[in-house]
Amino acid sequence: MLEDGKTVGIILQKGEANSLQAVINPFEDITSGQLFILKDNDKLSLGRLDSYEYINEFYDEKIPMLKSLIGDNNSFELLNMNTIIKGSISIIKRYNHNSTPKPGSLVKLLPEINSEISLMEFYGISDISGNIKYGKFVGSDIPLLLDLNSITMHVGIFGETGSGKSYNMRYLIYLLSNIEIKGVKTALPLVIIDANGDYSDFASINYSVVKGGRKWIKRFVIRDPINDSESRLTIDLSLFTPKDLADFIISLKFSGESLNSLQSNLLDFILSRHDIKEYNFLLGTDEGIEKLKSEFQDPSLKEIGFSYGTLRAVLSALEIFRSKMITKYKLVSNTSSINESVLELLWKNKGMLIIDFSADGSPGVDIATKQLIVSYISRLILNYLTKTKYSGSQKLIGFVIEEAQNYIPSNDYPVNASITKDTLVTLATQGRKFGVSLFLVSQRPAFVDKYVLSMLNTFFFHRIYHEDLRYVMSASGGLPESLAKSLPSLDVGYVIVNGLMSELKVPALVRIPWDPRLGSYAGSVERIDRLLIGE
Repeated sequence: MLEDGKTVGIILQKGEANSLQAVINPFEDITSGQLFILKDNDKLSLGRLDSYEYINEFYDEKIPMLKSLIGDNNSFELLNMNTIIKGSISIIKRYNHNSTPKPGSLVKLLPEINSEISLMEFYGISDISGNIKYGKFVGSDIPLLLDLNSITMHVGIFGETGSGKSYNMRYLIYLLSNIEIKGVKTALPLVIIDANGDYSDFASINYSVVKGGRKWIKRFVIRDPINDSESRLTIDLSLFTPKDLADFIISLKFSGESLNSLQSNLLDFILSRHDIKEYNFLLGTDEGIEKLKSEFQDPSLKEIGFSYGTLRAVLSALEIFRSKMITKYKLVSNTSSINESVLELLWKNKGMLIIDFSADGSPGVDIATKQLIVSYISRLILNYLTKTKYSGSQKLIGFVIEEAQNYIPSNDYPVNASITKDTLVTLATQGRKFGVSLFLVSQRPAFVDKYVLSMLNTFFFHRIYHEDLRYVMSASGGLPESLAKSLPSLDVGYVIVNGLMSELKVPALVRIPWDPRLGSYAGSVERIDRLLIGE
């Protein structure tokens, strides 16, 4: 089956290591990164086109008659007749042999694959039941197989604005909602931090796209719900330590940009005198805030070194916290809307939770409040999966975080995210043992914490900024030079996939199929020229 593809070229010579030089039919539409079958008699190998150039045996830029060719209609035919493609091909897989294709070996397009047996032959595996079919290799109709058993090793999806990364995440959600294993349809339970409303339609108008193996989808908003697909988001502060809450409340006073340690220590001291079960009352109700404020009248506080100015500053911070969390957002509750019982429903129904942080779902909510929520959900997921693991009932949850740089920033990104960073580092390093699969989505991988980035083992690279290229190369363990050079100019709809989930086991250039139902939802804008004239 593997040798059934069309012959388009021939190997000329061997280069260094696994590199080969070949000539290819100039009328073939080829792309750097494209895969080919190399046929040396009965020995077959899989090769990747690293680079290519058009050469002509008669004409080049140095010939004296060059000027006379300009504007000559016949010159095109003369040049075209004697032009070939010279390509450099790297061997990435050998099928049941260890030799290198000799000069004269054939370069063939990938064959058509119409059965699972043929697909297993192509990948050299004996079973594909634990895989999902993702896109198609460029220049072929063969899908890239992604191994579900490697999904807890964490995933990164990176690309600049307009590169297609949100569409790719929607496509992945669609695939992970329609998993079929041995005739049984199922789905990966997902919790999604939706930064811009790119996924909120899955809970309502586009529910049919992701309902395959899912029986339950919930969308949470920070405002009054307006339809049955929405629920108000509330959280349980008892999952936080006194130090966590003290640091957060004080930093909130400074818009999350700085922290007064003396003020934080005072609030930590007061909160530590209470059981964590009281925190929802003390910090989630007006009565509780007043009770907490009264404790700052204790004369002993001044005796142990806290000044009057520090006391006043902490009381001011508590008022700001009250204004946002109680009055404005109504965020704190003993009966939080997302809790372990909800996660149990999520697992049983292979469902999906969408936390809508968009301007529609959470109008006016600041980044510090979003960080508190992400930190809460991270702790909740880890606690839930840890308990189920130790009770002998392993479970699995995918955790998708859009705009990941706002929650686990690198030192180069000017955002204070202490309340989320430590928790997400723990999820990245320890969570995989308990069934957490992180999906980090970001425009700027250089602004994501390097340590967390090193914990990711599968990458989906879209077009990225030039300044992020070195960072991407370092984080992903390196890409072939040809693929790395293409990243700053990669077309929408194309993605480079590298890492443990890929059954190819080497970086691959893949095209993602277009589906109007998966097209950008909140981020899409109608044609401006038509809007202006009222069409």
